Amino acid sequence: MNLLTLNTHSWLEDEAERKLQQLVEKIVEADYDIIALQEVNQLVESAVVSQSDLVNFCSVSGQKSIHEDNFAYCLIKKLAMEGRSYYWSWDMSHIGYDIYEEGNALLSKNPLTSEAMIVSETSNYQDYRTRKLLIGNTLFQGKEICVVSTHFSWWQDKNSGFAFEWQQLEQRLLTENKPLFLLGDFNNPAQEAGYLLVEKSPLAIIDSYSTAKTKNGEATVEQAIDGWKENTRKLRIDYIFVPETSIVYSHQIVFDGENAPIISDHFGIEIEIAKF
Repeated sequence: MNLLTLNTHSWLEDEAERKLQQLVEKIVEADYDIIALQEVNQLVESAVVSQSDLVNFCSVSGQKSIHEDNFAYCLIKKLAMEGRSYYWSWDMSHIGYDIYEEGNALLSKNPLTSEAMIVSETSNYQDYRTRKLLIGNTLFQGKEICVVSTHFSWWQDKNSGFAFEWQQLEQRLLTENKPLFLLGDFNNPAQEAGYLLVEKSPLAIIDSYSTAKTKNGEATVEQAIDGWKENTRKLRIDYIFVPETSIVYSHQIVFDGENAPIISDHFGIEIEIAKF
């Protein structure tokens, strides 16, 4: 199984169309089974896509309308032109940069049964601190799995921010009896408080980086970016957590200028799993 996660920073990058095409090319080359994307944007005022045009779209309860410039919708169309078919889900978390409806997306080679879950203390879409994660049940080689595209808040203290959000998701996922895959932007550096909270979770998951047989790269952010404006360090804040019994062949940083061009303010992560 091959998996990818990327905070796309979509439509906020220079030469955004070219970078979308570079993402398409990498997906075609790597042939990922599961893809989780964050900061998947569409303009508030752009046109709505008709249901008949939403090929392989797997909606959630209370689904926000998909617009013609929805980054995931544009990606799916371009992949189809390359002969790659994915089922996909998207929903909005909050308004970003005053003009975008920002959310998370999941792509799978098999149909998704998806749920959008608000985990933040606020549910006001106008508040950038509103966090809605995307949980999808799908199949891999006939086996049911649960995958989550995550975009959490920053660490504040043990009762708010990331800690509050993680506790909401954890309680939800404790009801799942399927293998769990959590992919995305956790906004918490490795070995710091938020990461350690996940590491000691009762969920049967493990950081794929820590167990991978081979590793290529580590940091997913190397400079000051939105949300980390004072940053001067190389940070690992994006992760793929996998079932604790997984055999992870490789964990590789991608879209870092070495393994595929830089297309976002985050690098991506791809992993290959032999069994889980």
